[in-house]
Amino acid sequence: MIKLLIVEDELITRRGLMRHIPWKKIGVDMVETAESADEAFGICARWQPDIVLSDIKMRGMDGIEMCRQLRSLLPDCQIIFVSSYSYKEYLKAAIELGAIQYVEKPVVPEELIGAVEKGIERIEQIRAQKDLQESYTESLDFLKKEVLFSLLSTPGDVDKLECQLRKSGLWTGTDTRMRIGIVKLAGTVSEGREFLNTYREALHELMESAHFYCSADFHDKRTLILLITEARERLERDSGLIRSLCALAEESKGEFRHFLALGRMVGEPQQLYASYESACQSASSLSYKGFSSCAFFEEVAQDRHFELDREREEAFVNALSRRDKEEAGRILKDIYDDLTDQKAALNSSVKNMYFLLYNHVLRLEKELLSTGKEQKENNRFWDNAQTLQELHTFLAARAMEAIEEREKEGSGGNAVIFQVIEVMKQKYPDKNLCIKDLADAVYLTPSYLSGLFKRRTGTTINQYLTNLRIEQAKLLLRDNSLKLYHVADRVGYEDAAYFARIFKNQTGMTPSEYRENKSR
Repeated sequence: MIKLLIVEDELITRRGLMRHIPWKKIGVDMVETAESADEAFGICARWQPDIVLSDIKMRGMDGIEMCRQLRSLLPDCQIIFVSSYSYKEYLKAAIELGAIQYVEKPVVPEELIGAVEKGIERIEQIRAQKDLQESYTESLDFLKKEVLFSLLSTPGDVDKLECQLRKSGLWTGTDTRMRIGIVKLAGTVSEGREFLNTYREALHELMESAHFYCSADFHDKRTLILLITEARERLERDSGLIRSLCALAEESKGEFRHFLALGRMVGEPQQLYASYESACQSASSLSYKGFSSCAFFEEVAQDRHFELDREREEAFVNALSRRDKEEAGRILKDIYDDLTDQKAALNSSVKNMYFLLYNHVLRLEKELLSTGKEQKENNRFWDNAQTLQELHTFLAARAMEAIEEREKEGSGGNAVIFQVIEVMKQKYPDKNLCIKDLADAVYLTPSYLSGLFKRRTGTTINQYLTNLRIEQAKLLLRDNSLKLYHVADRVGYEDAAYFARIFKNQTGMTPSEYRENKSR
């Protein structure tokens, strides 16, 4: 489609041009008119014409100055000047602006038609060149993406990979070295596409586009794969380019906060997969390094089994029970520091440690009696977390919130219930503990306390005490040195068989089955 704008302050001339030029016949699909430069600017911004046919002498801004300003807005627009004057200054300005033709008034239709047809021919040439360039760019992009496809599975055809690298322009084979980088985004998957575009723009400022290719991972849209091909000195660890790439990660903030892992520098196409593998291995160090950092191929997280220290777990539970925020925070910080010092990978054993601690916080939250609010948690957090810091920050915040809520509840009308719960937590190993003992501790009658407890908590005192004992038994069952009757005795049951029946009723497993399941 060809669009043409007539800028002419004389009404008779505008109408004449509209009536007497066969616009459709010569290839112009749409025509609009403007009587001043100001009106023309508004139309150009909205409509973006392909050809501007403008008078030179107009009221206000003249046609020369108007078209000079339009050049920055519409660089490919073709200009035709129409004027009653043939001053050298006008002709010179028209030439400088790249005008197609300077047509004198009165307008000869054949001369104007020839100028417009010339403009249409130029527009078609420009469009063809852009289409060709776009097709070329898409072909290069496809070839570069093919290289990455080959990298993400062990390449079997080295010759094909080398051919793809050469055709894409990423590898010349002469003193060219290559590195693979893995970029991990802290933000959400929905931000992945925007981040990819932003990251590519940042790379353009550091090197020519022919020397890198960056694409989203095929499975994880928060992960980018970066292929860099440069001279050896440009890809050395202490080179300006590599330092700049690391600085991009280290200085990243907000939704585009990210982590960069760099693989080995290699010199041959068949070695690229090794560079990719080493980048993937160093990417595991994200777990303990956190976002806004970078890692090289020597830095790898320790992917082994980690287990929560039982004493620390009990200390954390006691701190929650005592509403001791400082102690609970210190314990969580010690756990986080130990895992970081050991360069722990964020595997299932580490997540299980934090989830176990989180369950203790959830139990405290369930004891909050007056609010009756539901604690809705996004379960995907545990799957999406990528760093130890995320787990630590999340758990510490929830623990502090739970303690603060409990402090608020304890200062209100539920203080008696919390006092009874504290007594049960301290005396649950006592096999003779009964409702009368609890009622005496808070100076109430057993019947009144039983009713109050049921109304406030939704459960009976006996059921609450049973739940408490079973939860403590679960902790003790992890110690294989303890016999089952020892566990029963320590949580307040004189008869081990009776304890086993109660345990199965509560958990669906016998104590032995539970122990065996946890030891796997």
